[in-house]
Amino acid sequence: METNLPESLKNRLMGMGWLPGCEIKVVRKAPLGDPTIYLIDSTEISLRQDESKMISVKPLYPAPLSLVDKGIYRVVDIQGGKHFFDKLHAFSIELSAKIKVLGDSSKCRVHLRIDDKEFYIGKGMAQKILVEETNG
Repeated sequence: METNLPESLKNRLMGMGWLPGCEIKVVRKAPLGDPTIYLIDSTEISLRQDESKMISVKPLYPAPLSLVDKGIYRVVDIQGGKHFFDKLHAFSIELSAKIKVLGDSSKCRVHLRIDDKEFYIGKGMAQKILVEETNG
């Protein structure tokens, strides 16, 4: 973790356990995307988007598709039942599939491309699809 935070906020976060090298988990985001609740050890910390943008973290993979940045990823796990697998299969999302994340069109959807198909899926569905980075 690297920060460009004001000294007062940096000291407050470090006092709550937000230290370089610690594991940080996104617990949830508010319905409109701000603030975000993070879990560090057993402490939940709520940060506004303008504060979060000043913190640089390195993601641990596999990560939920709903949390990754634009880029190319490979599906490594799908957390759902048969109906969910069938629904994803209609989008060509299956284990080992390569997915290009084009970004968020809103706070509720993820913009994806698989092969020559471009589409959106909801963040709830994307949360159940675990991916890891891949090189093209």
